[in-house]
Amino acid sequence: MTELEELLLAAKAAGLEVEPCTCSDPKWPLRIKGRSGTRAHWNPYINDGDAFKLAIDLGMQVNVEGSGEDEAVWADDTMIWVNSEYAQGDRRKAARTAIVSVAAQRGEQMP
Repeated sequence: MTELEELLLAAKAAGLEVEPCTCSDPKWPLRIKGRSGTRAHWNPYINDGDAFKLAIDLGMQVNVEGSGEDEAVWADDTMIWVNSEYAQGDRRKAARTAIVSVAAQRGEQMP
């Protein structure tokens, strides 16, 4: 599954209205419709705030465990090693990745 597919499923799980972004920056493939009708970039893979809101909206439990080489981030039942190729030593990136993964799994199970 591509990152874009996971983002779309994560948005679905959270009940967010998203659309393709028309800007030329590939880091921001989607825009989210705000309460006032405004549109803003949305990418919980790279934005801590977007990931935090997604975790809160979906009631996820997020934990950081271990230290050094054995440090991992858990979001519900998904674990990402901080030193993995996904996180590259960045615990926040590990947390964002785990959060999006859990949200996408939930979105995939929805009708």
